[in-house]
Formats: sequence, structure tokens, C-alpha cells
Amino acid sequence: MQLNLPASSQALELDAVMVDLDGTMVNTLGDFAEALNRMLADLQLPPIAPQAIEHMVGKGSEHLIRSVLAHVGAQDVEGAYPRAWQRYEHHYLAINGQFADVYPGVREGLEALKARGLRLACLTNKPLSF
Repeated sequence: MQLNLPASSQALELDAVMVDLDGTMVNTLGDFAEALNRMLADLQLPPIAPQAIEHMVGKGSEHLIRSVLAHVGAQDVEGAYPRAWQRYEHHYLAINGQFADVYPGVREGLEALKARGLRLACLTNKPLSF
């Protein structure tokens, strides 16, 4: 995380910073891959490579699950979705954070923002249960 702020945050008239979680501060691709592949196994569908998942992330869990089902060739994506969501939620809740890593420099970047007196907020489009 690289900070390019002037010496005084007042020069920018900032008093707070909002940062995104997934893919910005934390690499959660490992969590996604693990939960999705467990879900696919429950549905008796083939696994998906993390590299394929990477291009499907960013539009919410519902979109991700539908995209994965289509990618692995599920016959009826909409028909499979309710069970897929239930299995994904079950597995993601069980492993959330176990296969994720904080990107290099994030902790230092957040500390630098905090040291400048800025209030911090973290945003995510993850469902509340996660």
C-alpha cells in the first residue's frame, strides 16, 4: 500500500479515509477458491482453478456463484443457484480468513493514515454473515 499524501493531511482537507477490503487490502482469492470448490464438490460439479475465479470477483457473491456455475458447465445455473448459495455460505463461514493474506504494506499504510489523525473506515460488498 503506497501513500502519496502531503506532510499535512489538512492540505487535502481530509478527516477520514475509506478503504476496500477484498482485493485491495486483503487477498481473499484463496478463501473464494476453497469455499467455491467445496461447494462444487457438494453439487458434484468439477473444480475451478483460482486463476479463473480471479476474473469473476468484484460484483458480489451472488454474481460470483452464478459465474462459477456457468464456467463449470452447470446445466441449469438458476436452478442450481439456491443450493449452491447454501453450500457456499456454509463453507465460506467455516473457512473465512483461513486462506487469505493481507497484502504487503497494508498494515504500515493504515498505521501511517492513523498517525496523520485520519479516521478510517473499511468497506466491503461481502454479505453481512461473512
